[in-house]
Amino acid sequence: MMNDQLADHVARQLATRRPGHTLPRAFYNDADLYEFDLQAIFYRQWLFAGLEAELGRAGDYFTLQIGPSPIVVLRDKSGAIRAFHNTCRHRGSRICNAARGRSPSLVCPYHQWTYALDGTLVHARDMPATFDPAQHSLKPVHVACLSGTIYICLAETPPDFAPHRDAVAPLLAPHRLADTKVAADITITEKGNWKLVMENSRECYHCAVRHPELMHTLAESYDMDSRAMRDYRESCTRKGLKNGPVQGHGFRATRIPLVPGAVSITPDGKPAVTKLLGDVPDGDIGSLRWFCFPNAFMHVLGDYAFFFRLLPRGPMETEVNAKFLVHKDAVEGVDYDLQNLTRVWNVTNDQDRDLVEVNQLGVNSIGYEPGPYNPTAERIVAWFADWYVQEARQFLQSGSEGNPRR
Repeated sequence: MMNDQLADHVARQLATRRPGHTLPRAFYNDADLYEFDLQAIFYRQWLFAGLEAELGRAGDYFTLQIGPSPIVVLRDKSGAIRAFHNTCRHRGSRICNAARGRSPSLVCPYHQWTYALDGTLVHARDMPATFDPAQHSLKPVHVACLSGTIYICLAETPPDFAPHRDAVAPLLAPHRLADTKVAADITITEKGNWKLVMENSRECYHCAVRHPELMHTLAESYDMDSRAMRDYRESCTRKGLKNGPVQGHGFRATRIPLVPGAVSITPDGKPAVTKLLGDVPDGDIGSLRWFCFPNAFMHVLGDYAFFFRLLPRGPMETEVNAKFLVHKDAVEGVDYDLQNLTRVWNVTNDQDRDLVEVNQLGVNSIGYEPGPYNPTAERIVAWFADWYVQEARQFLQSGSEGNPRR
């Protein structure tokens, strides 16, 4: 639970924040405020966790770490997707240690306490007659699924996920992301605060100079009232695709065109995969760009989908994971070349890692002072900062209600 001293520290920092400006320095490097972020944001919000395509069969699982808390997400024998605290109810050992795997049950490696895929304890060797297995099931974590994507929430009572699901699902439906497979899963570590990583991902003020490979196919800005944009949106409608934009508290999704002549985000703008995703009639549909605070953004194209997930690892360290989805029947070396599929985003993520780490070094300086956002190029960054401040203040005002299960 958050103590009064930390609450006062956060409130003082929030009081100094100027609208339209970056956050005070402590929000990017202070160890106490990192703990606050876990409690106020990552233990309370819906977090993008992964993809149904990673859990194709009963017993498939993947793991992730939210602050100090290991989580396992799996598909049970009924086909339902579940999530649990990856912590044995005996003496607390982490149960699943691999990043992903498949097992008919979850067996603690320490003393072999065994849990069914629905979390119930089915074996605890040599416990006394008074021991009640029903009181020692794995602790569940809330799960929400959206058109092939999986979200988790550690709060006792999570926020309503329905507005996000109801708004975005019609845009995603034709792509049938549940009928895909993961072609590549790449994780890197960035030596920067998670908010710097998210801020960097939500603007292209830097893209023309720092991301030449990405900008070969991705336009820097869009005039929503232009003839070209109207033609693009009309083309998508004729192909049975909803355009958006749709948005709500902390999320937004809309279709955007690529630069003229490009049909995919690849080194040459040509399709990376010959088998298209879902029910789209052709691959020339631009990108369905979608983000959700605090930890993800996505691009869904005609031939593949790219998912970016961040998880905080410390006050100045963030795990960044990138997943590439292709049609479930696509064969590497036949229908796609893996290096061609991943090259642009791998290069972009490496470039962004350098930018975030240099940004962190500058923010750490006693000479740092919050600066103004560009009202056009950085408007989504400003939205993110305002969202964060709103969530932080609401958490303080609520007296920490909505903390994760204890």
